[in-house]
Amino acid sequence: MPKEQEVREVMKRLRKEEWEEESGKGSHVVFRKDGRTVSVPTSKKELRTGTYRNIAKTAGWL
Repeated sequence: MPKEQEVREVMKRLRKEEWEEESGKGSHVVFRKDGRTVSVPTSKKELRTGTYRNIAKTAGWL
């Protein structure tokens, strides 16, 4: 089971994998690649496990 992940580490990995970064609504950053969209909340330092799992599935990490 994945543990809580730091927001900046997730964003760093998405940038490294060449996801296009766009500003999102409020305290979110949106990344797009190959018709897939990932929204990363930036209001907290760490992502909750379920939020991280959803991002990881969409990004193809799991």
